[in-house]
Amino acid sequence: MNMRTWIRPGCAVLLALMLVACGQEDAAAPPDQPAVLITTELAEQQVVEDLEFSLGRLQSNVDPRIAAEVSGRVLSVAVEAGESVQRGQVVAQLDAADYRAAADGAAADVRRLEALVEQQQRQVERYRQLVQENFFSVNALDEVEAQLTALRAQLAAARSGVDRARNNLDRTAVRAPASGVIAERLVSPGDYIGAGNPLFHLSTDQMLRVVLPFPEVLSSRLAVGQTLRLRVPTAPGMPVELPITEIRPVIGAQNRAIEVLAEMRNPGGWRPGGSVNGEVVLSRREDAVVIPPLAVIRRPSGLVVYVVTDDQVQERLVKVGVETAEFVEIVEGLEAGEQVAVEGASYLTDGARVRIAQERAA
Repeated sequence: MNMRTWIRPGCAVLLALMLVACGQEDAAAPPDQPAVLITTELAEQQVVEDLEFSLGRLQSNVDPRIAAEVSGRVLSVAVEAGESVQRGQVVAQLDAADYRAAADGAAADVRRLEALVEQQQRQVERYRQLVQENFFSVNALDEVEAQLTALRAQLAAARSGVDRARNNLDRTAVRAPASGVIAERLVSPGDYIGAGNPLFHLSTDQMLRVVLPFPEVLSSRLAVGQTLRLRVPTAPGMPVELPITEIRPVIGAQNRAIEVLAEMRNPGGWRPGGSVNGEVVLSRREDAVVIPPLAVIRRPSGLVVYVVTDDQVQERLVKVGVETAEFVEIVEGLEAGEQVAVEGASYLTDGARVRIAQERAA
């Protein structure tokens, strides 16, 4: 009787312990995780260019000074800053009085020497006849012929002097060496200038020089011949492509930049002194693997993508190259044609179940 009473309470305790253990086992078993709704896209191959952008400036490729070729006092100035001029147009007039007098004097010398040469020529002809008639010796003829030769040399020199004097007279009218716009006037009427002194700065817009600054860290990646694409705010439209023609060897002291130069014919509407937006193609890959930017997720381990296989994803570490608003280049970790999660990728983990909502439009 006592034994039966003791056994029954023991069985009850054992049964209670078994029920608790079963309850804990059921609680430890995780419920099935719901599938994450995502969109997907296939990794594609396309041409990718590694670009570097810069804001530069336009310069006149021909920026001549309009200088005086002779010295003199400025009588008049025919143009002002900002005015357009044509090649050969007179832009200033120097005092020509002295040069005109010199030209007149040189012309008078020529006329005098022409008369002397003509007179000496007749003298030589008479001496030749008299020598034939034995009235004069040959030595006398040689002497007058030598005098004629000397006079002819003087006449030739005088004629050259006339040409120089007339050229100097013509140069008192200062002319534009090229068509363009007067950028700056440096003289006023009454100023005395020497030969070679500038009167104006002329800016031409037919040929332009493009100057683009780039960070000095790119100096080893920049090279003559690389493609530049240029746009200007004042002339929207298709970009102008041209090669780099020069890289200046000195780093700018103020901006620590290396300057890239290119020369071009003005396509129309581009003005010296204006700004220009430029990009240089540092490298180009014809078959780069690209995916949407949303497909690349930053995790503590690095950048990852989630490759979709059936209804599960695999997490992959990747290395990226060029990044734009439209795509990210994958240089390692993904092959073209593989399907990756795009929208909803940030909610995924390795091995997660997924449900594809729709394919993203390409």
